[in-house]
Amino acid sequence: MLQQAKVPVDLYSNESNYDYLPENTVKNLIQTLGEKLEPQEFVQLIQTACKNIYIPIFIRRLTQKDSLKAALDEFAEQLKVNMTHTQVYTQFSGDRWWLVREKEGVDKAWFTHAELFSAIFICELLSALTNNKWRPKQVGIQSTNDAVFSSLPQLSRAQFFTNRPVTAFSISESLMMAPVTHPYISTAAHLAAEPRLGCFLGTFKLAIQPYLSMGKLPIKTAAQILNLNVRTLQRRLAKEDVQYGAVIEEMVLEQTLDLLKCPSLKITSIAIRMGYSDAAHFTRAFKRQMNMTPSQYRRQFD
Repeated sequence: MLQQAKVPVDLYSNESNYDYLPENTVKNLIQTLGEKLEPQEFVQLIQTACKNIYIPIFIRRLTQKDSLKAALDEFAEQLKVNMTHTQVYTQFSGDRWWLVREKEGVDKAWFTHAELFSAIFICELLSALTNNKWRPKQVGIQSTNDAVFSSLPQLSRAQFFTNRPVTAFSISESLMMAPVTHPYISTAAHLAAEPRLGCFLGTFKLAIQPYLSMGKLPIKTAAQILNLNVRTLQRRLAKEDVQYGAVIEEMVLEQTLDLLKCPSLKITSIAIRMGYSDAAHFTRAFKRQMNMTPSQYRRQFD
């Protein structure tokens, strides 16, 4: 499948140094997945990737929380760094707000699957930023067939307009002007401290983040995830003056602090999610690092 998508055949070679893949390669991979999988399998795969990986990455880069519009406008600016030939913006038209996506290549083989990917991404983004309150009344798509799009849970009751010049999702004004309270939204200082995605450490953190619930992730397991041998992983981290154990401990703590900011999550649930056998073990480990219990840390945000 990777070969069919024209992904470099030496991607997993220890001698290679791929910190990113070209956008066209990603388009090819999405097209290949769309052709190989049943529609619902493709949707489920993309939804899982967006919800667990892509959406948290983008939300952690946001600092604007006075309104959903401000957060979406900031997201649109950040997207320009990651994608070409694509514009995303908010627009007030026809007595309502819209989140609009303009994308070239409607006549290309990959376009329909790419638009479906974008629709899933936007649905998950808007749901996350509105605490699952967002429901669109109208959706415009550039594709000519809305069957798969209407199967998405968030869009099941939307009115579709096909063969449009852009992809667009309606948003009520009350939601658009409401503040955003997602716990992953960062601060300007925290954002400046995040690693550059062009360095190996940044790439390493993004790849390992979904596996932190396994607890103290052994370096052998991390190396297998990255398809590197242990010594290569250690050497590449050492080039950036960090050690594996310290990086993992820092990442686990950062994610734990984020989860504790969400009052709806019970401390026992957070402990299990972060790989601890029970809340007592979690509390002792947390107190050793932070000199306070998880409950004491959480009360700072009440």
